[in-house]
Order: sequence, then structure tokens, then C-alpha cells
Amino acid sequence: MNGFSVENAGLQSSIQDAGRRGFGDIGLTQSGAMDELAFAYANMLVGNPFNTPVIEIALGGLALKAHGVIRIAVCGAAMNLTCKGKPLALWQTHTLQKGDVLSFAFASDAQFAYLAVQGGFQTPYAYGSFSTSLKEGLGGIEGRKLKAGDFLDVKETTVCHEVRKLKSIFIPTYSDEITLRLLKGYQEALFTKEAQKTFFSTAYTFKGEGDRMGYRLSGEKVVPRTSGILSEPICYGAVQVPSHGEPIVLLKERQTIGGYPKIGSVIAVDCFKLAQLKAGGRVRFCEVSLEEAQEATQTFYRFCEEVGAD
Repeated sequence: MNGFSVENAGLQSSIQDAGRRGFGDIGLTQSGAMDELAFAYANMLVGNPFNTPVIEIALGGLALKAHGVIRIAVCGAAMNLTCKGKPLALWQTHTLQKGDVLSFAFASDAQFAYLAVQGGFQTPYAYGSFSTSLKEGLGGIEGRKLKAGDFLDVKETTVCHEVRKLKSIFIPTYSDEITLRLLKGYQEALFTKEAQKTFFSTAYTFKGEGDRMGYRLSGEKVVPRTSGILSEPICYGAVQVPSHGEPIVLLKERQTIGGYPKIGSVIAVDCFKLAQLKAGGRVRFCEVSLEEAQEATQTFYRFCEEVGAD
């Protein structure tokens, strides 16, 4: 068999693609890669289509043993990647030999790294996606995070040994201070003008209170006029503000409906940046128009299709 055996599962490693869409009406969350930029680069480097499933490694600790000759690329958070005790560079391809052990230490500059393999992982497909939904138990590896002893099948291909490197100008820098572009929603009237001014002028802190569902931010309170609303569908990036007044940005495994007031939504491409923010990082919000949000999203996905490698 061609693939990897899991020697150490790490803190939370799972199979992810870009997520499942169109099933919110039956209560299925989107799931998918928390940082679609690093996810896209990893697949691009090994010659895979954009939406090929990868392993998302959260915070590190994963160790995999190769069973066969496998071409890989790892993009995202620095996790002191090694093979046979020797360091391997991120943002480029490597060819592993049978018996090689690929090890990830713990993340130093961000939260998520992505391991893509040439040909892709062969894993269960459910409701339009290979993504593992931890909340609902769907998708890759029976809908759960990886555990020691798992075997991950890799599609047999003629391995290309040419080394490909991402152009340095495209490699992101993970900052501990970020600005998120936000599109106000129709519930903005539930927040006073003073509350909105506070929201857009505050530097919030991410104290590590969060997971794939969403990140809670700490800072100046922005208390809505009401403590709740009728439950309604929730989009990716929605910024809920419960009665405690601290905003929560909802991410890939958010609930499909909710009853807290929402001041607006962070545009998708900035949610990828938020996902990589380490505990202690600071967040500011700035308002954008619908046209600006649409242009940023379209530009990102065109970029993913067109960007090249050395």
C-alpha cells in the first residue's frame, strides 16, 4: 500500500479540503481548511487541483511514516519539520522514500500547517467534501481527528522528483497584529453609534479562546441593545456579540444557526489570516463596502489559480 502510517497524531490533525457548501439547511457545517491560502499553496506545489484533500496540522506534534515514494509539500505555520532528523524547508516540495519518518514539532509563528501529497489522500467523501467535520463526525478518517495507528492511503502516481519552490514574494508573514476587513450587516442597528465607534477603534486581543468553530476576542465591551434575536443562519466570518460584549468571529466549523446579534461579517480571505493568529495576538476591524469585499474575494481565488512557483 502507498501512504502514511500515523506514528504520533499530535494535538489535532485532520483531513481537510476547502469545505462543504450548500448543506446548512440540514444542519451540516462548512468545515474545511482554516487557512485556505497555505492549503492552496501546498496543493499547487505538488501539482494537485485546488480542492484536493490535505492534512491540516493544528499546533504540531504529528509524525508520519512513509510507505512508498511520496512527493510532498508543507505550507503554513513553522513547526520545525524534519525527516530522519534533518530539517526540511516549508513552501517547497520534497520526495520521501519508503520508511522515512516525517515529524512536526510545535508551531512557533502561527497555528496551522498543511501537508499535501502528489495525487492526494484517498479518504471518505461525504456531502460534497472530503473534509473532516469534527463536530458532526463526517468526512475523512471517519469524521474524527487522526490517531496513532491510522493508515492514510495516497493515490499511486508517477512521482515527479523536480523540486518546486514557492516564489519568496508570495510566502506570507504571520503577524501578531492584524486588521480584519468587515462588511456591516443588517443588524448593525442593534448597536449604538457609540458602540460601533468603540468596535472599530479598539485593538482586541485573542487570548487563545477558540477552536475551529470560532475565536473569541477580548477588549472594550460592545454591548448590543438586545441580548438575543430569533435564531437564523450564520455565514462564515460572522461577528456575533453576546450580552457579555466581547465579539466572537465564527469560522469553519461554526454552528449553522444562532441567536446572538451580529455587527457584521469578516470577509473570507481575512478569516484565513485570523485563523493563523497566535494567542496574545491583536486584532482591529475596519469597515469595507460590499463591492470591496467581493473584489477581495474574487482576487484571492484568481490568485490561487494563477500564482506560479520557481
